[in-house]
Amino acid sequence: MFLIVPFLLFSCKKELTEEQNNENFKKKREQYFSYSKKLTGDKEYFSIYKKANDTIANWVSNSLEIPIINPYQLDSLLCFNKQKNRFYGAVLKQTMVEEGVQDYIYDFYGVKIKGKWYFFRGSTLVLPREYYQEDIHTPLSLEKMKKIAVQNVFSGYLIETPSATNSNKVKYKINDSKFINMENRNNDGTFASCYNCKTFDEFVIYRVNKNWKNKIDSTQNN
Repeated sequence: MFLIVPFLLFSCKKELTEEQNNENFKKKREQYFSYSKKLTGDKEYFSIYKKANDTIANWVSNSLEIPIINPYQLDSLLCFNKQKNRFYGAVLKQTMVEEGVQDYIYDFYGVKIKGKWYFFRGSTLVLPREYYQEDIHTPLSLEKMKKIAVQNVFSGYLIETPSATNSNKVKYKINDSKFINMENRNNDGTFASCYNCKTFDEFVIYRVNKNWKNKIDSTQNN
């Protein structure tokens, strides 16, 4: 009996810790979602989300931008900057083929230029299933992938700042560096492969146009 009790206490403590982690994940996700949605307002937020989702569907049907096939899901969490002209999000991609042993999360960006939204992808996060579950032949659940996205893509969206009037009260502000990082500048100040782009807006439009140009060239060559 004395040997069993410590084991039970340890098991309960471990289970409680995992439960607390899940609760912390949910709270952080809800906090980010609420803060970001409040910036734009519900109607605008979901209007932009629909445009982004439609764009990804267009990419898929035309084999553009990211090597993605169904099923995929654009995470409902979009983190906007204070000016409401940039956001970053995540595309969750489950691998359904029998030999698949990993799933993916794609960084997904939106930039508003002269009243119009443009979308493009960033880096890819590879998720070997063996790191997250015992069954490597079953895709990670979307809920688990959303948790990973909060930890790896969205983390750091908000920064805690002490209140000027109450030291015990915590306020939050947007982490601007998250949006600066999406610019993908080279050491000489140019943008990725667009050496003639003088501004980030020019790079975004170049990136979108290049996407379609590559598709047209590929079609003509075939």
